[in-house]
Amino acid sequence: MRINVDGSYRPDFGDGGIGVVIQDEHGMCQAAMARYFPHVLSVFHMEAEACRAGLLLAIHQGWEDLELESDCSLMVVALNTNVEDRSEVGRIIDDCKSYLTSFHSTQICHVFREANGAARRLAHLASLNYLNDVWLEESPAIIQNVLYEDNCNYNRGQGPMSPSRYDSILMQ
Repeated sequence: MRINVDGSYRPDFGDGGIGVVIQDEHGMCQAAMARYFPHVLSVFHMEAEACRAGLLLAIHQGWEDLELESDCSLMVVALNTNVEDRSEVGRIIDDCKSYLTSFHSTQICHVFREANGAARRLAHLASLNYLNDVWLEESPAIIQNVLYEDNCNYNRGQGPMSPSRYDSILMQ
């Protein structure tokens, strides 16, 4: 399963939202989530909440193998390192790291924003408090066209200097 996550933050209002899209190996949407958060610290806070929600959804569905994708490189680095996170969302990062141990195999990757459009759209609509829902075994109509675009863009950044490969080169 491939889990795409994104967070949206509205600093003027101090609120935000998250978007989560889970697809199988064929690109078929297996689950999606949009959730509004009335009290938000930062965009990083929303990115962390999106990761936590996506991992919990995958655990509850009983999936064992996953690839978590985010367009927030800071989140990818935080989840891929064993350093204690003392940021304002350190406890959420710790939760995510703990949840990752529930899976048989995991991979955490950075993707270009262009390949994360469906999660981004859900996060944006959730931040406006237009959406606050979970969809299982279906894709919400509001993201169907973006899912197609995401799948088209997914393979575009797979060269040796794509974000996920570049991050792994830097971490060696």
